[in-house]
Amino acid sequence: MKQLALLYSFLIIILLLGCEKDLKEHPLPESLKKELARKADPTIHNNDVFGTISIDPGLKVGLNPSAGLFIFARPEGVDAGPPLAVKRHSVFQFPFEFDIGQLNTMMEGSQFEGAMNLTARLDQDGNRKSSPGDLEGKIQITAGQKGVQLVLNNLISGDAYNIEGTVNVSEALQKKIPENGTLFIFARSEGVKRGPPLAVKRVADLKLPYEFTLGPQDVMMPGTAFEGPMVLAARIDVDGDARAGLGDIEGFVSAQPGDRNIKLLLNHLTGPTPRGAN
Repeated sequence: MKQLALLYSFLIIILLLGCEKDLKEHPLPESLKKELARKADPTIHNNDVFGTISIDPGLKVGLNPSAGLFIFARPEGVDAGPPLAVKRHSVFQFPFEFDIGQLNTMMEGSQFEGAMNLTARLDQDGNRKSSPGDLEGKIQITAGQKGVQLVLNNLISGDAYNIEGTVNVSEALQKKIPENGTLFIFARSEGVKRGPPLAVKRVADLKLPYEFTLGPQDVMMPGTAFEGPMVLAARIDVDGDARAGLGDIEGFVSAQPGDRNIKLLLNHLTGPTPRGAN
């Protein structure tokens, strides 16, 4: 037995020496060292949020085998751009106990702190982008909060992505509105200024103010996702051509899919008013 114990001890020493040699010859990447140090920080979980996610009992929702459960945290008042923190679960059952915190932040240097909005989404196709049939719930929380009760109570429908609002012309340009003008409403992804718009709508029989809806059904290229921050442009066109011309009246506003009560004010002339226009 003593000989066997000595043999085991000898093998362990050889193994440790081999590991030490391997680390010297193949040191850990700096990024991995930083991540290990971050996880070893005893304060890393101080602001973690804990709670339970459940489904509204009034909703009858089937579960796709490829479904995923996503949990997003955004600072209060921030609705666009990458979330502060995100967590994905592929194995779950409801009610589901969750936690999210500093270790789940997306950007290095970001702090999981303060007031924030927490969103959970049961995504039927496992893709984190929201789509019809998904189930969502939202709640306002504070970093470090315990016992959060987040209920999935919003079934995403096909029109959930529609942007709705009103188009009108500024008081200063009321007399510049052309007779029989055609209204065009365009959507472009934020930062994209050239090329075909993401979505477009044409209104020939125009009466102002005009209540509009623009959404996935209006995309120019079938299969294109109507998503992300975008800029809406509206133009009353003198000659009915979608291209801007002299005397057209236009305006712009930022929006996101699902926005309601958008006010799109046409307050700019594209050039000198042509003859014959009022």
